[in-house]
Amino acid sequence: MRSRTGLATAAGGLISVWVLPAVAQVAEAKVNGTPSFLDVITAKLEVAISHFPALIGHLLRLPEIISGTRTALLLVAIVIVGLVAEYVARLLLRGVRVGSFGGASAVRGFARAFLLDVVALAVLWVAGRLVLGQMGDSQSIGGRLGQQLLMVLIYWRGFNLVFRAWLRPDAPAGRIVPVDDATAHRLMVALNLLIVLPLANDYQDRALTVTGAGPHAIEVSNLFFTVAISLALLGVVWNWRHDIAAWLSAMVSETALARQLKLDMARNWWMVGLAFYGVTGVAELYGELMGNDAAPTGMDVIESLLIGLLLFETLMYRVTRHVVSELPMAGDVAADCLRLTIRLYVAILVVNAFMVKVLAAATPAEWAPHDRGAKIAALSAVAIYALWRFIRYRMDSYVASNPLPSADAGGDAEDDVQVSASRLRTLMPLLRVVAGVTIAVVGTLLVLSELGINITPLIAGASVLGLAVSFGSQSLVRDVVSGVFFLAEDSFRIGEYLDCGRVKGTVEGFSVRSLRLRHQNGQLHIVPFGQVVHITNFSRDWTAVKFSLAFAHGTDIELVRKTVKKMGLDMMEEAQFKSVLLQPLKMQGVVDIKDSTVILRFKYMARPNNPGVVQRVAVRRMYDKFPELGIHFAQGNTTFQMPAGFAPGPVSAPPSPPAPAPAPPPAAKAAE
Repeated sequence: MRSRTGLATAAGGLISVWVLPAVAQVAEAKVNGTPSFLDVITAKLEVAISHFPALIGHLLRLPEIISGTRTALLLVAIVIVGLVAEYVARLLLRGVRVGSFGGASAVRGFARAFLLDVVALAVLWVAGRLVLGQMGDSQSIGGRLGQQLLMVLIYWRGFNLVFRAWLRPDAPAGRIVPVDDATAHRLMVALNLLIVLPLANDYQDRALTVTGAGPHAIEVSNLFFTVAISLALLGVVWNWRHDIAAWLSAMVSETALARQLKLDMARNWWMVGLAFYGVTGVAELYGELMGNDAAPTGMDVIESLLIGLLLFETLMYRVTRHVVSELPMAGDVAADCLRLTIRLYVAILVVNAFMVKVLAAATPAEWAPHDRGAKIAALSAVAIYALWRFIRYRMDSYVASNPLPSADAGGDAEDDVQVSASRLRTLMPLLRVVAGVTIAVVGTLLVLSELGINITPLIAGASVLGLAVSFGSQSLVRDVVSGVFFLAEDSFRIGEYLDCGRVKGTVEGFSVRSLRLRHQNGQLHIVPFGQVVHITNFSRDWTAVKFSLAFAHGTDIELVRKTVKKMGLDMMEEAQFKSVLLQPLKMQGVVDIKDSTVILRFKYMARPNNPGVVQRVAVRRMYDKFPELGIHFAQGNTTFQMPAGFAPGPVSAPPSPPAPAPAPPPAAKAAE
């Protein structure tokens, strides 16, 4: 409902461009006592209608003027023979044209089919020229009418060729417009009517001039033709509104920004269409009555530009819609930049035609500086957009090639999983936001400056606003500043395990003011940077892992030492542990003697990404190897003691060694 209201408001605003000046002139005329705009229009309309008999009399004398029925039949033959020749040529070339779409290259097939259609159009021109040659003198009335009729026919069929190249009603494989066969046939009719109806109006005007009709007769004919064709164009918009809506809606991407709004605009395009052709009809009528064709010409230019833009957008949609990738490819970036360039250029031409011709708000010379500034601003906008797309493309490529650690990176899996991200990968989301905001702000100021807008007040206002915000939200500023320093010092990265005093967990992400920590039990902590007093990073560089095992009384300690040393050296050579172990597993000595058990401590140094896997494998191998050597574990009193400074991974799970003991409390760690 909001989008429909907006479209209706836009249409009403477009119509008011014509209505409000007329109302203002009527009010001024009542005050000054001079004829108003509506009075002048009414007077000219009465004069034109009064000369209607003169038009009828001229039409009755047409057979005599064009030298009999032979010339009339030849004029009709130009149309019939030309269309038949084109149809036969297209029919003969149909097999080759349809076969063009079966190849591997869609672009080559489109170009080949288009050239075959051009051949058919050339056949129409040759057939029409042959019939035109039968009229004799090319400077006679019949010859001049025939030449104009042939040019109108070529003009129409040229547009039809373009529409057919996009719609291909009989060749779905080569169709560019994303519609079905039935809709394609109906759209061909609608688009041809949009071209044929204005052409018929222009031809009757020229034909009356060639045949020597008086100015009043021509004025009457143009008046009635303008009204009839304007109503017919409104009927085309209304009758084919659903077909064109299907065309426009199909080009709205599933991931498009403001997709629902775009869909509403596509489905309700007919509101703008009715308003546009209504204004065009008023402009045509005004031009006929006042003898000024600048406004109608401007509306025709705008119509041609909009149709051309629609065809271009459809072509770009067809070119890019089959590109399936998680990243924007270089071709997509180039296509988006080209699309933006064409859109801005069309917008500049539309504004130029509207201001200079339709509204006559400025002469071409007066509008030239504004037009030049708009073109420079458009080039600047395209360059800025291309820079942003290139930077985003490179950032997205880096992000895709350096994925974040998985959620179970610290689990029991014995694979060499990634636990922490690189520093650049950690900062990449923040860098992307900063780069986007910077480019957007600087680019907007640059474009506004090229358009002739003074940006000094904007810069001053932004500075004052920033100062006011900084004073009003000191805690926010403190959080942001603290976060900048933490990031600059590389205090943490995504995937690393941190202890921030009151909370601890694995870094899942961060913003400009807060840090997100995921506890190993699943809780998510949001910590503002301003409240972080210190950071203890358990995942940097290396970690020393110590654990204790209890053995039976009388165990050969030297044999245990040699066996564990050999086991540690062997693990250092294995591919599974070569990238993990920094120092081999070894026995440190006797820690304590309790009752009938001897407690021995073992130690190794490893990288912080999942060091527990080394301990699990080492204990398992001890469990399998020691009984063969006569080394026995204590019965019912085995202790695994984790070292101070060692933190669990982001996901906790039961260890594979038999009966491990939990890590000691903080007090015990401190004592150790």
